[in-house]
Amino acid sequence: MQSITIIGRRWFNGNTYHTATIAIDGNVVGRIPFSYGYGEMYVQNAEDWLEVNGYMPGREHHANGSKEPGWQYFREKNGIAWHTEAIDVQRKKDL
Repeated sequence: MQSITIIGRRWFNGNTYHTATIAIDGNVVGRIPFSYGYGEMYVQNAEDWLEVNGYMPGREHHANGSKEPGWQYFREKNGIAWHTEAIDVQRKKDL
């Protein structure tokens, strides 16, 4: 594994919703379906997907309920390139 890329799409209609595509070494391995969450919630959902699907063994979980972020796990600890990007769309169907 050389790189992880997460591309989120966000849509706002009074609330914010998102989807995300997860790629490893340029190959799509997973998708986050239509979900509620603003800001970088698409990244957090993708990180959870990566953990559940075995791409983040040994990910740290803290007593306060937080989890080790993907950039730290992949880039800082394992030397794997980490890239996230969000695209804001105008219509729900563009998610």
